[in-house]
Amino acid sequence: MDVFGKTRKEKSAPLGAEVSFHRISWQNSGRMSTVSAPGNIHYHNVPRGGLKPETRDFSQIVFILSGHIIEDANGEKRPLSPNTAVFIRPDDIHGWEAPPKMETCEMLVFSFELELFLTLSEYFEDDSFLQRYTESVLPPVFRLDGREINDLSVKLLSINSAKIPISVSRVKLKLALAELFVSCFLDGELTGDFMPEWLNQLCELMRKEENFVPGLKRMQQLSGYTPEYLCKAFRKYLNKTPTEFINELRINFAARLLSDTELPIGEIAYRLNFQSLSRFYHLFNRIYHMSPAKYRLKSMGLKYL
Repeated sequence: MDVFGKTRKEKSAPLGAEVSFHRISWQNSGRMSTVSAPGNIHYHNVPRGGLKPETRDFSQIVFILSGHIIEDANGEKRPLSPNTAVFIRPDDIHGWEAPPKMETCEMLVFSFELELFLTLSEYFEDDSFLQRYTESVLPPVFRLDGREINDLSVKLLSINSAKIPISVSRVKLKLALAELFVSCFLDGELTGDFMPEWLNQLCELMRKEENFVPGLKRMQQLSGYTPEYLCKAFRKYLNKTPTEFINELRINFAARLLSDTELPIGEIAYRLNFQSLSRFYHLFNRIYHMSPAKYRLKSMGLKYL
């Protein structure tokens, strides 16, 4: 039994896949407990030892939305951070453990049967991407853009709506899976490739609210590098400026506040240190292609599907 996805013998046919949201809180001892809500949403209290590694007869893509977690895969352990996607294959011996600070972790789990995966190979008319998917010892892990992972989460969770016919949901799942594999295995790079460790650590620190709200000054304090050197490094390894990186973090956090809270839009902009409401609206529209108010209405609508 994989509590963060499907059971071993459970079949999601005719859909061939399952999308679920999980919020994992850790406890020092005791048994695991789970509370589930409509829309395939689950809240877990898990002993810090986590879940025993095991294989499964289906594939999974796990999106880490917030918090950190330790992946125990094929005899090795590695930390996973927000805005990463890990591709778990059926033969991987895989489990989860609590991070050192036992912080709460939120993840979206996309579980799918091999039949759905094979149709993807036929669709591409090219099996080369399968080599990258299967060749590594550990499950492949990619870092995604914050907006990209938010959009994927909304898109995948909306497929759970009972109002959508199974045939339409199946097509949408295939399209989402194809888009993700192209983005990662054909266009993307595995996490840790080429990026200097100091920059990787700086990016992790800047993803915390207490750091991205103060912005550039905090980034310079944490890094110890000059603004010119930071700009050169961000452009080289991330293809964006430090200011663009920070604004994306702020806007993505604003999107979560719009979706999960009833805070007024002006209060959200002020909390995230935007100098004006018009600047906040401009950046939000540039990243999400809609206004903050429209995004909130859209998110509320999906919750009640």
